[in-house]
Amino acid sequence: MTDISSIPLDTILLDDRDEESIVSQAQLRVYNASGGQLNDFSENSPVAALIQGQAFAASEFLYHVNKLPLALVVDFLKVTGVEQSLGTKAVTTLTFTLTAPQSTPFTIPEGFEVVDSSGQYSFFTDATLQIPPGLIAGSVTATAEEVGSKYNLPAYTITRATQPLSFLSSITNVESSSGGTDAETLDQTISRGLTELRIRNLVSEDDYEVAAETILGEGSVAKAIGLLSRNKNEEELGAVHLFLLNANQEPANDAQVQLVSDSLSRRIQLGTQLYISPMELINISASLIAKVTIGANVEQVINDLWEAYKSYLNPSTYPVGQDIILNEVEYHLRLTEGIKNIQTLSLNGSPTNIVIPNQYSLPYPYSLFVQLLSEDRVIYESLRGAGESETFIGEL
Repeated sequence: MTDISSIPLDTILLDDRDEESIVSQAQLRVYNASGGQLNDFSENSPVAALIQGQAFAASEFLYHVNKLPLALVVDFLKVTGVEQSLGTKAVTTLTFTLTAPQSTPFTIPEGFEVVDSSGQYSFFTDATLQIPPGLIAGSVTATAEEVGSKYNLPAYTITRATQPLSFLSSITNVESSSGGTDAETLDQTISRGLTELRIRNLVSEDDYEVAAETILGEGSVAKAIGLLSRNKNEEELGAVHLFLLNANQEPANDAQVQLVSDSLSRRIQLGTQLYISPMELINISASLIAKVTIGANVEQVINDLWEAYKSYLNPSTYPVGQDIILNEVEYHLRLTEGIKNIQTLSLNGSPTNIVIPNQYSLPYPYSLFVQLLSEDRVIYESLRGAGESETFIGEL
């Protein structure tokens, strides 16, 4: 059965005729009604001009008539309380470190601007930060300048002040910024609204997963497991245990867990006990030894291998609880076409498949160590992910 929320409403047409077809049908109608006497439909014919004018008016009318289903749905969703999201701003926690402890309180004013290392994305402190005498660092939350997912930045990337402060040594975000979402298009709002109507009362595991992913935003992952207790080790009648991964490919934090819990608690069936936990991530480190394709740029080959590795083991798209098959990883690395004659490929130190231990576990592409042998017997070594991303060159 097709989910109606996935059907684009602009494809639902009450009348699909265009102006050209209306003109053609009108000409045939005039010709037959006049017994063939009105038969000049050339460009300069008065009859043709009149028909074209009426056809234009008719096509304009049909254009607005075909918008009627969309308008009805929009008005209906307004009545049910569904509103178009204008996007949200990302938030983070900034740590300010001084060159040395001060004898008086050191103040970072509210609204102090800090930008990322590229200088593109600004964050402003939410409150005044005072670092007491004798201490060297303090933390305060900060909010992005604008809405949008582009402000969801990795840890340790928001590091530059836009104005100097004496005795300020460094600024950084120890954790990634999160919560930034893009404004919805009308189609996205309608699709979300129809989905929310369908899952207003949560029954199946799929209902819980869709509801949680709707709250956390596009790119998030939810896995519902029925009859799983709070401790994850026992069966419990009436229990539903929901595991969450946020849109940043990280296990949901405490605030997100509480948000989903508050939102879903009013929609569960009587007698159901809902438990919510962060998704479990399992770090996967791969080691690859292969020959590089003749004439290939080694640095680009290594970058392509790392991107292919991350793409395949992306927690946002990898099936929850599915084992990692060594041959599948090798297949996706080969698709880069930069390597040949793979000698060894190991995952977490072993050339075997990796068994995912739980139904609520996902792999995380932690690192990829690459050794590539060129035709002139030069060995290139590089580590991507955890650690340095430098390339080392040696000879056999």
